[in-house]
Amino acid sequence: MLNTILKFVPFAFTIFKTFFLEKKHDYKVKHFNQTREKINTIENMIVKVEKKIRENRVEIEELRKQVILSRIINIALFVVIILMMIFMY
Repeated sequence: MLNTILKFVPFAFTIFKTFFLEKKHDYKVKHFNQTREKINTIENMIVKVEKKIRENRVEIEELRKQVILSRIINIALFVVIILMMIFMY
């Protein structure tokens, strides 16, 4: 019986060693995959921010054109009012 147990010890040691090495490897792979997922998430966020920046630039340009147009209209109306006041009196 002791002889059977002694034969089992190296076999059990090999099984436990293999199990713990695989467990350690699986942890490293899982940790690496999480890091890759985080990098992908950050890249996606950067793309979204760049898209939003482009949209904001277009909107700012449109608003700038509207402000310039309204200033031109206000100046023209001011000139008309001044000319009407000069010619009426």
